[in-house]
Amino acid sequence: MSPINDPNDHETDGSSALKSAAGAAGKAATKRIGKKVINAAATKATAAVGSTIGLPVILGIVAAVLILLAGLIMIAFVVLSSVGADQEGAIGEGYYGGEISKFGSDEIPAQFIPIYQAAQEKYGVPWNLLAAHHRVETVFSTLPTMKSPVGAIGHFQFMPLTWIGWRYPGGDRLGNAGIPDKILTDPAMIQKYGGYGVDANGDGKADPWDVEDAIFSAANYLAANGAAEGRIREAVFTYNHADWYVEEVLGFADQYVKGYIAINTGGEGSTGNAVVDVGKRWIGNSVYVFGGGRNQSDIARGRFDCSSFVHWAFKQAGVDLGPVTSTSTDTLKYLGKPVSQSELKPGDLVFFNTYKRDGHVGIYIGNGQFIGAQTRTGVGIADMTTGYWKEKFNGRGIRI
Repeated sequence: MSPINDPNDHETDGSSALKSAAGAAGKAATKRIGKKVINAAATKATAAVGSTIGLPVILGIVAAVLILLAGLIMIAFVVLSSVGADQEGAIGEGYYGGEISKFGSDEIPAQFIPIYQAAQEKYGVPWNLLAAHHRVETVFSTLPTMKSPVGAIGHFQFMPLTWIGWRYPGGDRLGNAGIPDKILTDPAMIQKYGGYGVDANGDGKADPWDVEDAIFSAANYLAANGAAEGRIREAVFTYNHADWYVEEVLGFADQYVKGYIAINTGGEGSTGNAVVDVGKRWIGNSVYVFGGGRNQSDIARGRFDCSSFVHWAFKQAGVDLGPVTSTSTDTLKYLGKPVSQSELKPGDLVFFNTYKRDGHVGIYIGNGQFIGAQTRTGVGIADMTTGYWKEKFNGRGIRI
């Protein structure tokens, strides 16, 4: 996966937009109130001096103003913290650990699953997170060569200095170093230099080219960087300092375990067609608005983003997908049940990796096409079998 090629062809979650707006409003309100308090205090202080009020009274007024300002700042801090906390919780909770999904069973080689689970037991790192790293790093050890141009090696692409420890003399700033295998795989040397390599199978070597050792070593590294305490995103980012990498790993981790919420539609086929038909009403008379479609004023004017349009269309067909204010691609992907691309039917949700994994959602209408709120056209129909949308479609289909 790579960063989005065209920044105009994606949608960001409206719920995040609302939180950002709330944060900005909180800051602005604090500034306005603070300014009024200061001006009022200055007026009172001037009047007090003119009336020959003593210095103690003036100091008392100033102290009262400062206390009031401190209170306002604390209120703003609480508001902003609560907004951020929602986002952090969404990052840290997820569906980590648990029962393997059909997608996971189909994609993950069966021989690796007990090793991931054993590493989870020892280090407290979710097994599906380890599987996701393995998938992103070397496609489950299927790459012809497992040595990168910058020197990362083995099944989980460790830099040699990360494996043996950065106290080892020599090497470059990326962690590449010409370390003899006898030293690199020696558990005593790894302990001496503070590395993360692990001898998981007890053969006397901690070998990045041994898949069991590599999986346990990745778990060791992720646990040391916060994954065992639930700081999943932070830990993944330390593994590879790239936002696209984090999104791809977390996207696979989500898909490898069960976590979908069943929705009662009262008639799958008819509902799917009804959703498609009602959605077509907005073609040609709507506009894409970041964070739009979450109040009646926006809806009446056809102002949607991709996830709010999906929510609206299903609601018209009698299906409630939850509170629209918190609807996003990250909530929609856990509804209903997953279906493969070959099983897609009209009304199924389809997801695309735009600015992040599952960054855009639409409603499948058949014949390789979907309807959705697109940045440039508003609600429109697009072909997902060619061009940009074919490239960005990630294979995730959801039947509500």
